[in-house]
Amino acid sequence: MDTSQLKQMRRFRKGMRFVGAWFIVIGGFMLFQVTSVLLDPEGVITYNGVPTNDFSVKLNSTLFVGLFVLIGIFAAFLPAKILNKLFVLKMSLKSSVGFRK
Repeated sequence: MDTSQLKQMRRFRKGMRFVGAWFIVIGGFMLFQVTSVLLDPEGVITYNGVPTNDFSVKLNSTLFVGLFVLIGIFAAFLPAKILNKLFVLKMSLKSSVGFRK
């Protein structure tokens, strides 16, 4: 690997950690809001254009938003070794498609 690829790898790691941090922050705010609706028996959520207070719909939305927080945690706190492997995989996929030589 030459120095430009090492710089790209460092930028990729920092970018993944940055995106992970934003997923945690934004997903945390969203999870807080959706959890408050979930715990409120009179809380109404719009599902397919119809306002409903069905518990299963509220639970599904809470789990969906919780996935954003989990993805952010994984992206922000993955070890550098795994992120380096992801970078190499990304570069090899680009090379096989024809974007890079």
